[in-house]
Amino acid sequence: MAGLVKVITGEMFSGKSQELARLIGESLGQGLEVQVFYPAHAARGSHRDIDQRLSSIRGEGKLTLHPVPGGNAQYIADWTRCTTDVIAIDEAQFFSDDIVPVVKSLRREGKLVLIGGLDQDYLEHPFGRMGDLMCIANDVVKVHTFCASCRQDDAYISHRVTREQDQVVIGDNYIPLCEDCYLLATNGQAIPLFVD
Repeated sequence: MAGLVKVITGEMFSGKSQELARLIGESLGQGLEVQVFYPAHAARGSHRDIDQRLSSIRGEGKLTLHPVPGGNAQYIADWTRCTTDVIAIDEAQFFSDDIVPVVKSLRREGKLVLIGGLDQDYLEHPFGRMGDLMCIANDVVKVHTFCASCRQDDAYISHRVTREQDQVVIGDNYIPLCEDCYLLATNGQAIPLFVD
């Protein structure tokens, strides 16, 4: 019997990893075996990282965490146990392009595949293979936080506040902005920021 793919996406600070951790906790509560994969290079050492969010339940016998070297998606296929019921993949935008066939194969093996990742980069481009993963998903959930500038609208994008040009820059160099505030910021206008 085929499994299921669920994608949780949105901008930074929107609660993607929190929702992923909640679903993992529910799966463990049902007695399911869960393996969690995340790219080793994306770990910020932050309380927002999936390994930190799961630290309180890490001792559960049916949960294993796998930091994946270089975001190599084939590692997921190679290390998935046949007894595993649920595969959780966090920061999926950082995995290699073969993440899509790997996820399809896991679903065909009857696995529940939970995926968290950014839908777009700071320039509004699709991030990694997230668009493809959303297309093959049985369910897609977009989560949002409030705009860090106007606080009136849901955020739309993770706006980079530093000058690096590379698509991938790990760290707290971003703020969530709604589309209106993002357009103001990218046109060089100063915007107020609210810091919690």
